[in-house]
Amino acid sequence: MSVEPSEFTSEVWIRWQGHVVNGVFPLGRYLGCSDHSGVFLTHSAKHPSELAIKLVPTNRVLAESLLPRWKRAGGLTHPHLLRLLEWGGCQLEGLPYLYAVMEYADQTLAQLLSHRALTEDEARELLSPALDALAFLHGRNLLQGQLKPTNILVVGDQLKLSSDTIRRVTDGPLSTHAPTVFDPPEARSGSSSAADDVWALGASLFEALTRRPLPGCGELREAPMLPPDFSPAFRDIVTRCLSTSPQDRPSVSELITWARGTAPEPAPAVTLAPVTVIPPQASPPEPPTQQTARPEAAPEAPRRAPRAPAKGVLQQPGPLRMVILGAIVILVLAWSGLRLLGGHRAAVQAPSPVQAPEGSPSQTPGDATPAAAQGRAPGTAVSTTNAGRSGTAASAAAIHEVTPEVPWHARRTIRGHIKVWVRVLVDRDGSVAAAVVDRGGPSGYFQRLALEAAKEWTFPPVDAPSRRTLQVRFDFSRDGTTGHAVPLH
Repeated sequence: MSVEPSEFTSEVWIRWQGHVVNGVFPLGRYLGCSDHSGVFLTHSAKHPSELAIKLVPTNRVLAESLLPRWKRAGGLTHPHLLRLLEWGGCQLEGLPYLYAVMEYADQTLAQLLSHRALTEDEARELLSPALDALAFLHGRNLLQGQLKPTNILVVGDQLKLSSDTIRRVTDGPLSTHAPTVFDPPEARSGSSSAADDVWALGASLFEALTRRPLPGCGELREAPMLPPDFSPAFRDIVTRCLSTSPQDRPSVSELITWARGTAPEPAPAVTLAPVTVIPPQASPPEPPTQQTARPEAAPEAPRRAPRAPAKGVLQQPGPLRMVILGAIVILVLAWSGLRLLGGHRAAVQAPSPVQAPEGSPSQTPGDATPAAAQGRAPGTAVSTTNAGRSGTAASAAAIHEVTPEVPWHARRTIRGHIKVWVRVLVDRDGSVAAAVVDRGGPSGYFQRLALEAAKEWTFPPVDAPSRRTLQVRFDFSRDGTTGHAVPLH
């Protein structure tokens, strides 16, 4: 349950207070937000205690990826994992959102760190339940996925890790999440393993003991250097957790041994091998995984297989082996053909207006004209084009429009189009009071450019008691950047 205060986004989220999600969960006191979600206090007749509800602006692609993850996490039961109780989709004033209802946490580690750093003893006390939860997840081929101080929580007298970020090792992070210092270097190349959580734990320990974020801003290419005054008791273990090579990081079982103060066993030659993540096609949700469904699963044994292959297909006699391998090749070719056919059908199928608004980032820019892609009549939004600050068109929707300046070395990395939609709250005088990324593309860099540009827009003033909400839509390509505003209500 990541809750990171933001001066630019909080006012946008606060406006939803008092709304009721699907007629069941009232949005009570606003608790906080991140760049891509907002969290509120709520309650339900089914659950007597206080609850928290997380809202995420969505489209069809994000919903097909995130809802199965929440369903899988909702089937897990562990004393040090925040309980995920209900999840689904909803609409607020016609805009699509996903929601997840979970236990209400009294405090996060980030809130404590805003006042003071942890002592070494407190850091060790934090490690024990956190490592217990990670061992539980890794034994089921799952990752916590976004381990950081905002996702380390206290419920009553128990420390718990957030559950709404749990994913399978092969899933990879969501494209809406820009890389941070809590993401390991190999994540930028599409690799994923249980060592991702170990890196994030090392970065969290660094911040917990110093009250400073790990240097690098998500662009680390070599192991970070710890400051000279860093805790001597934690220096070696944090340095190992922050190794740039995932194979050099300690396993969770080694960390548990270290935290208990006992002598560690010799590490095996084969450690956590990264898995290259291929972006999956949308797949139907899987049934939730219950803790009792796999009582025999050990935390580390499945991933520490001996080097010698088990007796099986690859050790059959020569002729039989060739027949089996031939059958496998045929199956792979057939499966690839079905994926291509499915992808072609998905490309020509019109998206459902209930699941995602037309013109969402899941559409290909060349699939429709701008007016058709937005599902609006021409003239409801006026765009301005900036190809190196040239060719700016006049706009009736805004008095002053700003399109991001994208240097050529950044524009040439774009393949096709990158779309970023920013929701803005406009005062009566026409100035932008607050802005939040409503639909983010795959790059945090372009999201930041779009957000900063949208804050500079001005619109015609109106004589009305309430503020207006609009959406500024940016389209980045190698040829330049366009931006246009669309009123939401």
